[in-house]
Amino acid sequence: MNNQYFRYKKYKNCFFEVGNYKNNLQAMSIVLKNESGSLELILTVNKPNYLYYPDTATIKNYSENGGITDFLEKLGIVEEIYSRVKAHSLALKSETIDYCAINIEKLKQYSKKFKYKWEF
Repeated sequence: MNNQYFRYKKYKNCFFEVGNYKNNLQAMSIVLKNESGSLELILTVNKPNYLYYPDTATIKNYSENGGITDFLEKLGIVEEIYSRVKAHSLALKSETIDYCAINIEKLKQYSKKFKYKWEF
């Protein structure tokens, strides 16, 4: 797959690997990596009680991923944020899990591996 690389924070030549969670085939998994192997962030979480529609994902927007939803919006990958929920009861207001509509074609442009397929 021919992909476009991007810069994330101090890391160059970054890309995504996209698939499904093995225990929930409706949930999209997105991992951010760079060519040198010095960066690997899991950007999504699998929320077992969520109803995942095609081309949606729950973005982990806290801890080492703080601000990632805004970054994905700037890349054109996140099209809409349906909801923002605090990550846990002690989380700051900015530490959220964001349920988002994903632009699949844009995500593919930045992905080295793309194996996501929504199944029911």
